[in-house]
Amino acid sequence: MPKIVKRSALDEDFRRNVLELVDSARKEILVITGEFESYRFIDLRLGVERARDRGVKVKVYAKRPSPGVLNKLLMRGCEVYVGRELPKNHYLVVDQKSWMLSEEHPPRRIGVRRGIVHEGDPAGAKKVVKLFQELVAKAERMKKPDWEKDPLWQALQSPLDWGVETDSSRLDEEFVT
Repeated sequence: MPKIVKRSALDEDFRRNVLELVDSARKEILVITGEFESYRFIDLRLGVERARDRGVKVKVYAKRPSPGVLNKLLMRGCEVYVGRELPKNHYLVVDQKSWMLSEEHPPRRIGVRRGIVHEGDPAGAKKVVKLFQELVAKAERMKKPDWEKDPLWQALQSPLDWGVETDSSRLDEEFVT
């Protein structure tokens, strides 16, 4: 029986359901998304990292992932494909037997995600896997991080001058009594 994912203030119902599926993965996780901004939620990012640590393959199709998200995924050993086509809904498939549909919602908005979880539904998962394969066939696989576009890398290369002394070489002097 499908489980309904309701809207919640901080997308906690969505995140809880995604984590349950991700934590159940033993072989493979497939994601079809637009920006993959949900990867910015620390609990979801840690769930993906735990899956990768267990040896689970993570493959992502996205239309326009932000450079920061793209680089984080690549650094964790995920396969990332960037394509031109944006499916109306977003999907998560675990081990080709359970899947989740996340209904269309405005990008980068919190509190609007909702969808349906289908646990133990290999027939439904097979349809989403087929869609994933079709999208990936027309997409470009990203091989390495693009640090030039990463916001953290840019900030480290050109730090803002806040007019505050940040030299730590005299830190010991401050603690001497």
